[in-house]
Amino acid sequence: MTDKERETANNNNEELEEKNVDALKEELEMLRGQLEEEKNRHLRTRADFDNFRKRMEREAESKRINAKKEILLDLLKFLDFFDQARKQVQDPAAAKGLEIMARQFHELLHKHGVRPIECLGQPFDPEEHEGVGYITTEEHPEGCVAEELCCGYKFGDILLQPARVMVAKNPE
Repeated sequence: MTDKERETANNNNEELEEKNVDALKEELEMLRGQLEEEKNRHLRTRADFDNFRKRMEREAESKRINAKKEILLDLLKFLDFFDQARKQVQDPAAAKGLEIMARQFHELLHKHGVRPIECLGQPFDPEEHEGVGYITTEEHPEGCVAEELCCGYKFGDILLQPARVMVAKNPE
């Protein structure tokens, strides 16, 4: 092989090496891009899963609260029956028994987060009170609750039953 042939062969080898290096660089860049896409896809999938998990937890909590709310509403109806019975009973021993049962019932509801709405003497609030009528009185300012006909209850921030009230009206 002559020097010229060797030189041509070396040049060809260098060109091939350059082409191989360029091809490898292109392939490396392509693989880096694919890796970046896969990383982003993985991160989006994890974020979607976290959002799904949180949504399921919120829905489960909401269902739990709604189920508890339904049971508590039924129990409150029963408590109203106790209150009506106490007002009607003439026998002091029976009235005392109903009083004890009602107190225990109130304690049970309190244990589960049910609180009575304090309304007597408070300004009428249509969010928590159901106005049944007006009562003329000087004991309470006009527009305030003068008489509570039926107690209202809340479960945390959730209104279970509005208080049925008579609103004070100044005598004319």
